[in-house]
Amino acid sequence: MALDHIHITHYIDPHCFYYKTETACMQEHEQAKFAVTFNEHCENEYGIIYDTVRHVQSGKPAQPGDLVALRSNQLQRWIRCEVEELLVDLNQTNWYYLWAIDEGFPIKSDIKYVRPLPQAFRQEPAHAKRGAIINILPGETQYNYDNDEQMLVPSTKWSTGIASTLELMLENAESISFLPRNQFLLQNETIHFGELFITTQTNITHNVAKMLREACPGQMILIQNSKFFEDIKYLQGQNKKRYVNNAGLDNHVVNNFMTHYHHKTYDPANLECMETDTKLAMKVYEWLNRNKEARIAILEQQKTDRDRMIEPPITSISSESVSNKYPGRATHESDEEDGSTITKDHFFRKCDENGGNVQAQRGKSTRLSKNIKRHQARMQQMKSSS
Repeated sequence: MALDHIHITHYIDPHCFYYKTETACMQEHEQAKFAVTFNEHCENEYGIIYDTVRHVQSGKPAQPGDLVALRSNQLQRWIRCEVEELLVDLNQTNWYYLWAIDEGFPIKSDIKYVRPLPQAFRQEPAHAKRGAIINILPGETQYNYDNDEQMLVPSTKWSTGIASTLELMLENAESISFLPRNQFLLQNETIHFGELFITTQTNITHNVAKMLREACPGQMILIQNSKFFEDIKYLQGQNKKRYVNNAGLDNHVVNNFMTHYHHKTYDPANLECMETDTKLAMKVYEWLNRNKEARIAILEQQKTDRDRMIEPPITSISSESVSNKYPGRATHESDEEDGSTITKDHFFRKCDENGGNVQAQRGKSTRLSKNIKRHQARMQQMKSSS
């Protein structure tokens, strides 16, 4: 068999990855022509997505194992899929877990995007293939008490470390090549076992199995062909669902609605020619903009009001004001030290005669006098400096 340059479409672990040859993606290839013909047929059969998928389908929904046609919003065309599961969420919404047999990746889609697969396109084999690295098995280190040493023994599943290491190698590779050696049929799916090679950016090609053995020596075992196919049947990951990763978590593409403008500028006066979802999105966008402008206007008004607030003027307390307000009650005395005039209110003494607290009143009068003196001194200093 020849060495094929491939593109990994979906990766789970060293024994479960899906790929397509790079030549299959070229427009002149038969698989690419088949995809174009299939999309055109479904467009004529079911119509454009905006005209048809809004309507509720009648009849019995597809069951696991059935082949269906899916309008992919990510690829913007119709593709062939196999139903893996049909689930209902807490909102009573029906969801399909699908496997894109030609594209080679899992999809979670609303039922409204799914249609029966036309009979004329059912016989074409799946374009995406499942690959696996040959002659390697997952391993783990255990302690042998009889020999008093660590031993590498086979395991039933791949560790997270080695699965992540290979995934990083594939992501950083300049190109990937695969040399098929043998085939293995498992649950109606053909697995292509072979040697996997990666070429780095420095144009050096490496055998992935050898690189994994050097990077994770205690997590994998090299084994010969005859023994390999006997032990491969006992691995837990061989019948793993295709929409989960090595850790058992969902790893699918959700077939959500995606708006594509095709480089057209947005014109608010031309909303009638846009799709229903686009109209709704534009209304929400305009409503958010209006709210944002209103909030900005309110904040600016509040800032203006704060700037207009004037601090209350300081009232100058002078001896003349006390004398004018309470005539016959205050007397004036001159301070020999600084020449200032102190006004005394005899009301404090009357409070003492009536049983009031003289010390408290006297303390307040003293503090007030000192404040008045300091204020007058500052005012005098300001006048002299000016």
